[in-house]
Amino acid sequence: MRAHSLLKKVSMMFVVVASLSLATSANAMKLKKQNLKQLTDASQSIIAGEVIKVTDGFDNKRPFTEITIKVDSDAKGKLKEDSTYTFRQFGLLKPRSMGNGKIYLGVSPEGFAKWNEGEQVVAFMYKPASITGFQTTAGMAQGKFVVDNGKVANQFDNNGLFENIDTTNLSHEEVNLMTTVGAVDASAFMSLVGKLAGVQQ
Repeated sequence: MRAHSLLKKVSMMFVVVASLSLATSANAMKLKKQNLKQLTDASQSIIAGEVIKVTDGFDNKRPFTEITIKVDSDAKGKLKEDSTYTFRQFGLLKPRSMGNGKIYLGVSPEGFAKWNEGEQVVAFMYKPASITGFQTTAGMAQGKFVVDNGKVANQFDNNGLFENIDTTNLSHEEVNLMTTVGAVDASAFMSLVGKLAGVQQ
C-alpha cells in the first residue's frame, strides 16, 4: 500500500515538473512578427495542398508530430504537383500515457503551427533543423495558412502580414489585397506570394 502511494506521488511529481518545464519553454519562446516578404524569404518551400495524414511518436526519445501534405503547388518550384511532402515537427499532438502511471506532456509548444487532416493549407516551410531534422513553418504559426471558402488566413487572422512591404513592383490589385483586414482571396494571395518568391530568385 505504501509502495503504491509512493508511486502515485512520484508520478504526480513527474507531471508537475514536466508541466513547469513546458510552461517555461513556452514563455521563453516569443514570436517575432514577420510580414509576407519575410516569411517568403525564410522559406525553403511554400506548399499549397491538403493535409492528408497527421501522426505523432518518438524519435530517439524526442517527441514529434509527423505531417504529410499532398502538394498542389510549390511557389518556389521545388516540389512537383501531386507529390507528397512529409515532415516532423517537435512535440506530440497531445499528452500521452507512458503505460507506467506517468503521462508525457511534451506536446508541440505554444506558437507552433497546429495541423488537422483534411484541411487545405499554404505552408511556408522553414529548412529542417541540422541535428534533429525536425521542421516547422517559417515564423512558426505565422507561416501556416488555412484555405477556407476561397479565403486564406493564418492563426493570427493575417495580423501584420502586409506591413512594411515594398509595393513598387506590385500591381494595383496586389496593393489592394494588402489593405484587406483578415482573410484574403486565396488566388490573389498565391499570385502575390509567387511574385515575392520570384523577386528573391
